[in-house]
Amino acid sequence: MNGLLSHIFLFLYVYIRIVAPVNYEKCDLTVDSAICINNTEKIILPNARRPGRILYMTFDESEPVDSSGLGNHGVGQVSGHSGFGGMGTSAYFRKNFVHIKSNELFGTNEFSYLFFIYLLMDEVSHQNSLKYDQFCPIIQKGYKTEFVNEATPQISINPKNGQIKVALSVEGNKTIEITSNSRLQRHNWYHLAVVRERNNILLYVDGILDCTYNSKALTRHNNLPLYIGSVPFAPTCDLPILLDELSVFAYAVGADEIQAEASIALGGIESSYVIIGCTNCRYVYMEEYFTRLIL
Repeated sequence: MNGLLSHIFLFLYVYIRIVAPVNYEKCDLTVDSAICINNTEKIILPNARRPGRILYMTFDESEPVDSSGLGNHGVGQVSGHSGFGGMGTSAYFRKNFVHIKSNELFGTNEFSYLFFIYLLMDEVSHQNSLKYDQFCPIIQKGYKTEFVNEATPQISINPKNGQIKVALSVEGNKTIEITSNSRLQRHNWYHLAVVRERNNILLYVDGILDCTYNSKALTRHNNLPLYIGSVPFAPTCDLPILLDELSVFAYAVGADEIQAEASIALGGIESSYVIIGCTNCRYVYMEEYFTRLIL
């Protein structure tokens, strides 16, 4: 009973302190159009808007600022580290997070999460991964305990083996979970994409479709915050990571768009030229499969 009360208290604390409206009032100068320098030799304008993108965090600023143009700014501090491709900065997370208040933009039936991730490790995090052997959330919209599970979606990584898990709450008080075939290695940049497309949940790693799950159940949305980097309800998780170029879309991003964004992660090799091989079939079946492809 005490455990249940403690979970209820934590849930209410998170809801009151974090779900409450977030006002971003840190601007000393507000301009409605543009800033022109030296007779328009240089013009400072807002970033171009990408249709359907409801959140875009470059992590190039000291605050978790949304560059999508929709003002979904986060709360929390950004610790800058080397960015993907040596450009800009990425955000370093380890037992800390930023959070974004929920709104109607995050309530679409289809959605997509795209970002670059770099796994770090030291002796302490390595020992913790061996001790607990668990999936640690790096992105979650919702809240999870042994009594409550709200995830639209949840993206987690097992620090021990680098496996990815995607969880999605659906109608009927159920949660769908899929785990990746790929294993993320330490000290490498990866591009991940999670897409909810009609009845499908798709996971791409470096632009390559890793796994998919078909479910006709409707997504169960929630009004809880979107956590980035970690979550406040996983105290034993110790997963140091770098995140960069996080985009959230209110529609299902197609494979071509994902591969175009992830192409640099494969060193110039187009993602469409690579497929995940069968992990539990015999050589003769693979030979027949590739023979059909060639013919």
